[in-house]
Amino acid sequence: MTYSFRHTDPMLAGTLVKEKVKCGRKNCRCARGKKLHGWYYYLYWRDYPNGGTLKKDYVPRADVKILENAIKAAKKKDNEEKSVLQICRQLFKQLPTL
Repeated sequence: MTYSFRHTDPMLAGTLVKEKVKCGRKNCRCARGKKLHGWYYYLYWRDYPNGGTLKKDYVPRADVKILENAIKAAKKKDNEEKSVLQICRQLFKQLPTL
C-alpha cells in the first residue's frame, strides 16, 4: 500500500509506506536475517529547501488513516486545480490574437 504524489506541502507530497524493520539488537532474530518486526508505517518525502534530501518519519498506527485521508484529499484538490488550469489554457488558446 503506497499513497504518493507531488503537492505544495512536502509532507502531503510524500509517500506513506508500510514496511518491516530490524530493531538493532545484536541477539534478536531480525539481526540473524530471520523474521523482521512490523508492520510499521513511515512517511517518506523530499525536503527541497535543504537540497532535496529524502526524509523519513514514523507514523503511529492510529494516525495512518488520518494521513491517508489527508493525502487523498490533497491529491483530489491538486487534480481539480490542474483541471481548471487546463481549461483556462484551452480557453486562452481560443482567444483571438490582438
